[in-house]
Amino acid sequence: MADTHDPRPEGPSVPEGNVWSVGQLNAEIGSVLDAAQDRLPSYVVGEVSDINRYDFGTFFDLRDLDDDATISCIMWAHQREAVTHELEEGTETIVRATVDFYHDDGRTQLAVKNFWPVGESDRSEDLAALRAELAEDGLLDEAAAQPLPEYPRHIGVVTSLAGSARRDLEEAVRARHPGVPITVCGATVQGEAAVASLVTAVRRLEQDSAIDVIVVTRGGGADADLWCFNEEPVVRAIADCATPTVVAVGHEDDETLAEAVADHRSMTPTDAGVAVAPDLASVRQRVADIEHRVDRAYTSVVTDRVATLTQRLDAGLQTLEQRAQAREATRQRIADIEHRITVAYEALVTSRLTAIETQLNDAYQALEHAVETDAVTVRAAQRRVGGLESRIDTAYQTRVDRELGALEARIEDGYREIETDARVQAGQSEARRLRVAVIVLLVVLGLTLLALAVGVL
Repeated sequence: MADTHDPRPEGPSVPEGNVWSVGQLNAEIGSVLDAAQDRLPSYVVGEVSDINRYDFGTFFDLRDLDDDATISCIMWAHQREAVTHELEEGTETIVRATVDFYHDDGRTQLAVKNFWPVGESDRSEDLAALRAELAEDGLLDEAAAQPLPEYPRHIGVVTSLAGSARRDLEEAVRARHPGVPITVCGATVQGEAAVASLVTAVRRLEQDSAIDVIVVTRGGGADADLWCFNEEPVVRAIADCATPTVVAVGHEDDETLAEAVADHRSMTPTDAGVAVAPDLASVRQRVADIEHRVDRAYTSVVTDRVATLTQRLDAGLQTLEQRAQAREATRQRIADIEHRITVAYEALVTSRLTAIETQLNDAYQALEHAVETDAVTVRAAQRRVGGLESRIDTAYQTRVDRELGALEARIEDGYREIETDARVQAGQSEARRLRVAVIVLLVVLGLTLLALAVGVL
């Protein structure tokens, strides 16, 4: 029975002698390289990049000065310590090395024994010149960086659609802010087409008014792979964005110019996702804590205010009660005073009327007495006249017959005199009665006016 698990593809048969295993291939490559060591150079020149230092040795890449070709290098620690000059990125360097091939992973690298810096490459000089120009334009000033939106409404991302950077960033954002929309604008992030692709993608997202933060990112790589993020068109496109920008190219040792002009730099796509997306769980927890603190503060404040208002209301009620009692006492005192005034007024009027009545009675009695006295006086005068007439008659009878004519004349004169005197006395009595009546009327009028004045008051 045929083996159903045969990994070889179906199709035309392949001669047995032309199928090698990976191990066989790697062994043959190793043998060829070993046999050709005398044909390989001992010295190689290139630009140093992507240095990684460890206790056991230093790894770095040597990039061709004319194109993007690179080869990995390693220099063991004991050899590195014997060299006095520094290994610097961006420096054109000559290395003395042998070509090593690692059979297990099919990797070729240079085992460096020594190196000599011969000067900076043209690319490094161009980078320094562009950095100086950007600094002069103020684009490297950290104070000019825009703050990232605390709660973005829409996130724009420039990265490779096929790379893991997109997935890492989206996972980081979704874990923190699940509802925020993300628009990914695909771009080439290395190679000759990278510059135009990155510039186009950045400008497209910048023109979208709905996007309020732009992330430009890719995974890590060698300096040669990341060089497009040092190209002036890419750097200027990011620097010209009015929308806040975040650049994360996964390169820890050196900062690209794109990162330098961005508003925020992150180390990895995941870090960029954390930078642009708020942690809603933490926000909700803080909001809950704030609400709890507000509730407690509100309850405390309300309780205190209610207690204070209750005390003020109680005090106000007591004050109102006291004022009401005071007003009632005042009203009672006023009523008492009114009663006393009424009683006093009635007593005073009664007393005054009684006095006036007494005065009137006394005046009337005095008037009657005066009238009676005048009448008595008239009657006495009449009696005197009568007696005088009797005496005259007697004298006339006894003595004055001779002188009758003369005496009668005298008597008649005397009678007239007496009569005139009586009339004068009667007129005087009548005048006194009139004066008494006028006085009484004036007294009554004065009392009436006094009573009216007291009533008005």
